[in-house]
Amino acid sequence: MRKLLIASAVIAGFAGSALVSNAYAAPRSDPVVPSAAQIQDLQNREAVLLDSHLAGMKAGLKLNEDQAKTWPAFETAIRETAKGRWDRSREALDRVTKAEQPSPVERMTIMADHLEKSAADLRKVVAASGPLYASLDETQRRDFGPLMRQFKPSGQR
Repeated sequence: MRKLLIASAVIAGFAGSALVSNAYAAPRSDPVVPSAAQIQDLQNREAVLLDSHLAGMKAGLKLNEDQAKTWPAFETAIRETAKGRWDRSREALDRVTKAEQPSPVERMTIMADHLEKSAADLRKVVAASGPLYASLDETQRRDFGPLMRQFKPSGQR
């Protein structure tokens, strides 16, 4: 009985490893590339979400007249950052649709460019946030951080 269990375990192990190795050895299929209409639809949905997040943040902060003067610069910076993120996503999608794969060095260059552009966008938001944040009272400052989390790309908290 013991030999039968050991033999079954060994056979199951070999069968499982063969299935796993076949799954990894299987050729990759072409990436699924969304159509231009699907991309535009996604961008429109994200624009609607951005509009609602900005409106919600402004309402949540309950800005007075003086504080509201600093809002347009902040909103513009957030919108420009979102546009930059959309542009970088479109560039990445364009690279995927091309048949040629970038070399490891080209891939690192692309990543470095992406990080530089993202950092520049974040600096714009920081610069525009400073005057707004400085004008807030303690209650509004406490709410500012949680309300800003809405603008982080998904998966980053």
